[in-house]
Amino acid sequence: MGMLYSTFCWHYEDLMLYSLNYMHVGGSKIWYAIPGHERKLFDKVAKEKLANLYENDPNFLFDIVC
Repeated sequence: MGMLYSTFCWHYEDLMLYSLNYMHVGGSKIWYAIPGHERKLFDKVAKEKLANLYENDPNFLFDIVC
């Protein structure tokens, strides 16, 4: 955590589908996900904390920008 290139943007997967990732080499990763039933709460928090992005593009979570 906190190292160069150690984070990835919060986003929705393309077409709201599941994602599959495989580690070929290197150390382990920790992936965080929001359960589907908490989506509305996540949307609310993201819109409050990233209001400037939301004003420019209400669908900003479909892009990898935050």
